Amino acid sequence: MSLVQAAQLPDEGESARSHPPESTATQVRSVRERDEHRHEPEARPSAEYLRHAARTSGRSPVSIAFEYLKLHRGRGKLTLPEYVRYGVYDPTHTEDERSRFLGELPHWPIAGQCCDFTWQATTEDKWLCARLLERSGVPVPPTVAIIDRSARAYPGTRTIRTPAALRELVLAHTREGDALFGKVNRGVASFGAFLVTEGDRDRLHVHGEGWMDYETFLAQVVGDTPYLLQRRERNHASFAGWTEYLATVRVYLLLSEGGGRAEIPFTVLKLPSADNVADNFWRPGNLVCDLDPETGTIRTARTMDAFGTTGHEAHPATGALLVGEALPAWDQVLDLARATAPIFAPVRYQSMDIAITKVGPLLVEINTGGCFSLPQFATGRGFLTDEVREFFRECGYAKV
Repeated sequence: MSLVQAAQLPDEGESARSHPPESTATQVRSVRERDEHRHEPEARPSAEYLRHAARTSGRSPVSIAFEYLKLHRGRGKLTLPEYVRYGVYDPTHTEDERSRFLGELPHWPIAGQCCDFTWQATTEDKWLCARLLERSGVPVPPTVAIIDRSARAYPGTRTIRTPAALRELVLAHTREGDALFGKVNRGVASFGAFLVTEGDRDRLHVHGEGWMDYETFLAQVVGDTPYLLQRRERNHASFAGWTEYLATVRVYLLLSEGGGRAEIPFTVLKLPSADNVADNFWRPGNLVCDLDPETGTIRTARTMDAFGTTGHEAHPATGALLVGEALPAWDQVLDLARATAPIFAPVRYQSMDIAITKVGPLLVEINTGGCFSLPQFATGRGFLTDEVREFFRECGYAKV
């Protein structure tokens, strides 16, 4: 069935929708695999997306289908879910504005032109990156240990390979009131992230998972995946009305050749909900906020829904005002980003996650490239501004 044929189907309504049960093939063997499965968008027929866009916009489903196909074949390479979830069909958008939305399909081809990929391990291997940043004097969350049962060596870092070694570590930290945050050493999108909050001689407690013995934790939560362990960091006090878990600012950076100048086209605040220990937007209930890159003022706040996003002036769970509020230590956030970027100068297109803590900004993560989706969800506008387009072309990607 073509998209145009799908657009002409009658609206079956919510009661007519059905989805097959999860098969045994999708059952997971670790928290990371479970998160990867949860991240996958719900499979929906094309007709559902088209009907939603038509009902929301008042436009003809057929005109929307033709418009989508044009954009899919164009520079943005949007998929149908992306076209609908970003609200590209909104009649207030001009044709030029619609053409500035980018799907994720061109991300790696663009990053490949903008970045020297021989440097990728310096950003994507979190242990290696943390060591490099620490030696460079960049403020980062301290590394507590690595969980890795392979033969890889991590000089200078405590390495956990057995239940007994894990017990010793957990008891030492939880006695001092610390929680341990774990993230996949070569992970993306916080898949598999966990927070160990308590421990005793026989068991540990994982937020959202409950109590389990140390052997079960290593077998069923960690699996064969290497994890970086850090002490839990706390937000600046001004975040208290929004979240109790660590929030970060995603900073997008475009570096001049040689790294002498760094432009920041987008800054986005990611706020975890009360149920989530990680702030990635795919987790239900988390918020993404567009920030003014000059002042750190929140301009929008959005949560994800079935076909896109919902805007909020105040936090939907706490009622604390969001839009119009300015983040603390904003100049320090920008200074940290700009001072760190030249260390990775061959990676000309970078994104960083920076936490604003009670002791100041900490660089939590740096990425080769950076997804286009966060600014597009937060702003309702396309990633491909004139500035970004000129930069990508300067790097050698001419298809924009």
